[in-house]
Amino acid sequence: MGRFAVLMTAGPERAGSALNGVEYALRLADAGHDVRLYLDGSATRWPGELRTRVDHPLREGLDRAMDGDAEIAACAYCAAAFDAVAGCRSEAIPLLGAAGEEHGPDVAALVENGYELLTVS
Repeated sequence: MGRFAVLMTAGPERAGSALNGVEYALRLADAGHDVRLYLDGSATRWPGELRTRVDHPLREGLDRAMDGDAEIAACAYCAAAFDAVAGCRSEAIPLLGAAGEEHGPDVAALVENGYELLTVS
């Protein structure tokens, strides 16, 4: 099976792209692939956004990812820049990197570990 890292930068202003990114990650996971979903850029705003929009179509997909269908994490640097740290923490989404200092995830390490990068913006 393959290894995929879905790097999603599509925030609430690009709901269609975000829905596609989560769908791609879940379909790959359903097929037995090792999948990691990373919220990057304005996509780090989704967890906080969905707390108030429980009927949004992305809610179910992110819930499935958070329940273990795909590993999920967010960029700490971007979450701080987009004022999204509290939303990520409220959903128990791990923050990678360091706010104001280091971007996460380490894409070079992902590639070295055999992950194919898929970007969705």
